[in-house]
Amino acid sequence: MRLFLGIELSVSVKAEISSMLSPLKSSEKGWENPHDYHLTLLFIGDFTGNLNSITGRMIELRSRPFLLTTTTIHFFNRRIMYLGFEHSPEAYALRKQILAVYPEYYRSGEKEFIPHMTVKRFQRYEQADLIEGLKNHPPHPVHIPVAEISLFKSEKDPENRKYHVIHRVSF
Repeated sequence: MRLFLGIELSVSVKAEISSMLSPLKSSEKGWENPHDYHLTLLFIGDFTGNLNSITGRMIELRSRPFLLTTTTIHFFNRRIMYLGFEHSPEAYALRKQILAVYPEYYRSGEKEFIPHMTVKRFQRYEQADLIEGLKNHPPHPVHIPVAEISLFKSEKDPENRKYHVIHRVSF
């Protein structure tokens, strides 16, 4: 199974983000299911070992609860549209702790950590319409309380949801 550590969003925050993005949708194609909204802190990848080797170390991750705030929509050139976050020293400190606790999953030469939430995988021909839609419907800041870290597995279910929390630890 594919695993990653991240920040789970509450149902109400997911609904607020989904509602904010709704005016940009001309179809459902490529849009992430709101159930799947999250912030990845460490991608573990395909995992076949004992889950206790991951979940047992999650209690070592310490932070005070903090608030993340979304900023605006950005595009990765691999045709990903994402919601960015204001700089958060707490999120970066948590990411640093995670890398110290799980050094075996750090990939040398890995891309710079950019806190983001993927909202759409788009085709090149859609980008101009998305940019125009953002001019007419700019996103507003959404505040996301963070008080726990979650272990997610990536596996589609019958409702086409991909990401499922299988363990969480509160701060």
